[in-house]
Order: sequence, then C-alpha cells, then structure tokens
Amino acid sequence: MARFSVDGFELQEQRLNKLGRPMMRQIIEAGAKAAEKVMETSTNQYGHTRNRDMIDAIGNNGIREYYGGASTEVYPQGDDRKGVRNATKAYVINYGKGQRPLTRWPKKRPRINKTGDKFITGNEGKTEQAVMEAMQAESDRLLAEI
Repeated sequence: MARFSVDGFELQEQRLNKLGRPMMRQIIEAGAKAAEKVMETSTNQYGHTRNRDMIDAIGNNGIREYYGGASTEVYPQGDDRKGVRNATKAYVINYGKGQRPLTRWPKKRPRINKTGDKFITGNEGKTEQAVMEAMQAESDRLLAEI
C-alpha cells in the first residue's frame, strides 16, 4: 500500500483558513470605504452641503453575511439635527418628489424641477469602478500577506 506524507501542510492549512470570513469582511469594508468617498464627493459636487449633517452621516449599515458571500449598503445613516432621517433626504433629493416640472398653463407659476438630480444613481458606474478597484487592491494585499 502506498503512503503519502507531507510536512508543513498544517501551516498552509492555517493560512488558507484565514482566507475565509475575516478576509471577506476586510475586502467588503475596503469597498464600502471607497463607495463612501465617491458618495461624499458626489454630494459635495452637487451642492447638498448646507450644514454637513448628511455628508458626515454617510456610512455602511454593517456587513450581512449569507451563504456564499456577504454584502453591505452605503447611504447616509441616522438623523440630522432637526430629527429628519438622512436617508430619506438623500432619497428625495436623488429621485425627486414625484411631480414633473410645470410645462403648461398657467405660465405665472414658476417652473420648478421636482424630479431629482440623480446625485447617487447617476454615478453608479463611477462608484462600481471605485469599489471594484478598492476590493481588488485589498484582496491582492491580503493574498500577499499569506
């Protein structure tokens, strides 16, 4: 009967076990931080910075693990100093109040655009690219450590 013996495999097994949940959490945290930076830049660029309550509240809502992966969402958390939810404000600013701009009579009323400026959903491509780059860099860093 043939016998196979390997020395040092226990060390490699310990290293491979590190690739599990802790590594996945670190990679997702890196992606979330990149998404936070893009959302903060976008919020500043579109001028939604009256008192910085919404910008300072941008963060992730915690990592949720499920079979085969994990995820997190990045949006303004908590309430502002007046007690209004920052996520609700961001949603209304992004999507609008549900009314189209006035285009017909009476012409005396001002034309107000209430359709939203898409400061979050308009930058999904840029956000996705930044998140993927940050997650890839973190993954490469962690693999180099092992």
